[in-house]
Amino acid sequence: MTSQAVLRAMRAEDMPAIEDLATRTWKYDERMTPRNAGLLGRIDACNCLSRRTFMRVADIDGQVAGLIVAADRRHPRTDHRLVLRQAAAGLRLLADAEGRRGLRTFAEYMATDRALDRDARGQGRRYDGEIVLFIVDDHYRGHGLGRLLFDAALAYFRDRGIDDVFLYTDTGCDYGFYDHRGMERRCSRRVDLDQAGGDAVEEMYIYDGSVGRLTAWTNGGGRHRDRIA
Repeated sequence: MTSQAVLRAMRAEDMPAIEDLATRTWKYDERMTPRNAGLLGRIDACNCLSRRTFMRVADIDGQVAGLIVAADRRHPRTDHRLVLRQAAAGLRLLADAEGRRGLRTFAEYMATDRALDRDARGQGRRYDGEIVLFIVDDHYRGHGLGRLLFDAALAYFRDRGIDDVFLYTDTGCDYGFYDHRGMERRCSRRVDLDQAGGDAVEEMYIYDGSVGRLTAWTNGGGRHRDRIA
C-alpha cells in the first residue's frame, strides 16, 4: 500500500463501489451472470446500509478499500431510499430463473439470521449493538484496515453507551478474525442453499462480546494478530 487509509463517512457516490464489494465478497459473481450478480450484491448492500446508525469507509486514493456498518438497536432507523433501491433490484431479479434462485438464497440467509437471533435470545442474550456489515477488499488486505475499521465501530458503541454487541457471519467469511479479536461464537446453524449445479451447505454463526472486554483485548489483552487485514 503506497497511501495511508482515511476513515470517513459514506458518500452517495460510494454506492456503486460498495455494491461491487458486496458482489465480490459474497462471490455472487462466481455463481451468476454479471447482471444478476450485481443486482444481488445491490440487494445485500442496501439491506445492510438501510438500517445503519454508523458507518465508516476506508478510503485509499479515492477508492473504497473497505467499510464497516453498525446499528444502535435501541434507536433503529430506516433509510427508505435504500429500501426502494433494494426492492427495485428484487423486481428485476424476478425476470429469470437464475435471478429467482438468487432471491431464494438471499431469503434463506435472512431466515437463518432470524433463527440464530431466536437461539441467542433463548440463551438469555440481548444485544443493543450490531455490526451489520464489515468488508475489506481483497486487494487491500494485510495492511491493517480490518483493525482500523473494527476499532472505529467499537469506539462508536462505547461513545453511545452500548456494551453488548453481536454480528452474523458464516463459513464463507474470515470468521477467524472475530475469534482473534476476542469475540465468542454464541450460536450456529446449518443452511442449505439452492445454487446452480446443486445444493450447497454453509454454517452460519452469531458472534458476540462486551465492548469493554473487546476494547481491553484490543489494547493488549489479545494474544493474536488480526487475520482479516
